[in-house]
Amino acid sequence: MIRALAMLLVLLSAGMGCAATPAPGDRALPQARPADFSLGVTVLGPQRGIERSGQRPARYLLGTDGWLRVAIGPGAKESVHPTLTRRLDPGQRDLLWALTRSAGVETVGPPLRIQSPESFDAPAGRRVYLVQFRGDGRRIGLAMPEGEPGTAPFAALADRLAHLSWVQPPRPRSGRP
Repeated sequence: MIRALAMLLVLLSAGMGCAATPAPGDRALPQARPADFSLGVTVLGPQRGIERSGQRPARYLLGTDGWLRVAIGPGAKESVHPTLTRRLDPGQRDLLWALTRSAGVETVGPPLRIQSPESFDAPAGRRVYLVQFRGDGRRIGLAMPEGEPGTAPFAALADRLAHLSWVQPPRPRSGRP
C-alpha cells in the first residue's frame, strides 16, 4: 500500500513537471511570433558594475496585447506588477520574439529551469536574468546568472527591453570619487 502511494506520488509529480516545463529538444519554436507570446524578464543583482541599461535591476512584462510594463530600480522583483510604459507595435514584438527564439529558451537544461520565479533566491552580489516565456503553447521559466555560458542572448534581450522602455544608458563615471 505504501509502495503504491509512493509510486503514485512520483508519477503525479513527474506529470506536473512535464506539463509546466517542456523538456529540451521538444519541437523547435516557430519563426513567426505566435499569438500567445508573452515575456517577463527580471534583472536581479547589484547596483554596481552596470555598463549597459539592461544590467540595471528591473522587471519587464510584455503581454500578448503588446503592452509593456516596466519597473526599474532595486525594488523591481518578481512580486512587483509594473505600471504600463508603452504599447509595442507588431514589428517590435516580432523583434522580441526573434531574440527570445534565438536565445534558445526551449533548449535550456534543467539546472537553469525554475518552476516559480517568485521563490527564486538570487545569489548575493551576482546579476541574474529571470526569464518567463509563454508562446506556441509553452511556458518556460529560467534563471541565467551573468557570466555563465549562454547568458549573452538573455543579456541582449534585457538590453532590448530597456531600450524599448526608454531606459537611459548608464552615464560614464567621472574621475571624481
